[in-house]
Amino acid sequence: MVPIVKISNLDKYFGRLHVLKNVSLEVPEREVLCLIGRSGSGKSTLLRCINFLEEPSHGSIEVAGIIVEGGEKGARHRQLVHDVRLKTGMVFQEFNLFPHMTVLENVIEGPVTVKGMERKHAVEIAEKNLDSVGMLFKKDEYPMRLSGGQKQRVAIARALTMEPKVMLFDEPTSALDPELIGEVMNVMKKIAYDGMTMIVVTHEMGFAKDVADRVIVMAEGELIEDSKPEELFSNPKDPRTKALIDRYRSNENAPQ
Repeated sequence: MVPIVKISNLDKYFGRLHVLKNVSLEVPEREVLCLIGRSGSGKSTLLRCINFLEEPSHGSIEVAGIIVEGGEKGARHRQLVHDVRLKTGMVFQEFNLFPHMTVLENVIEGPVTVKGMERKHAVEIAEKNLDSVGMLFKKDEYPMRLSGGQKQRVAIARALTMEPKVMLFDEPTSALDPELIGEVMNVMKKIAYDGMTMIVVTHEMGFAKDVADRVIVMAEGELIEDSKPEELFSNPKDPRTKALIDRYRSNENAPQ
């Protein structure tokens, strides 16, 4: 099967700091891939390199047949990056909604402004996606009147309305109160079951265990383990993975 995302020999430096070290991976269409690891392991940087929010220092990124070499410049490079971004939807830790726009206006802004979509068509797609995340009833509200979980669900609908081939999630529940995490996780599960290709950076081990097709563990800018969740959680190979899972289990079993 031809991968929809292919990362080859990727390096990322911040000054002299080597953050990603010769990373290569492939993601088949419709796969849900979770990236886990301790803070500072390079997970979010890797995700941000996929749609060039961070420019890779070396290596290449391929998304839906578009290949972009890291570290290049010029008009052609900028056009390829633009094309890749049209294929990827991104959901951030913070919701990044425009406070002066209603929910509906936030969701249609990208398709109308970036893709040149007719407003009427954009509204139809936006309302469908808002309905799918349970937020259509708030379409005329402003973000300040929404809870954190509601804002994140709107952010997911906004990304889906761009009709991406791949959805990227960068710790989408880390800014939420514990009681709101479940509502966002449920929306993400629905998107996964609907067949969207997803790459998810998360500390929510339960989501990785229950929903992911594959889990990759990162440490110090490298991929140290890559396997099915049932294998990873029952029989981790690397001691750093074992320590991560042991900490998850101790937190899971701690009295509430």
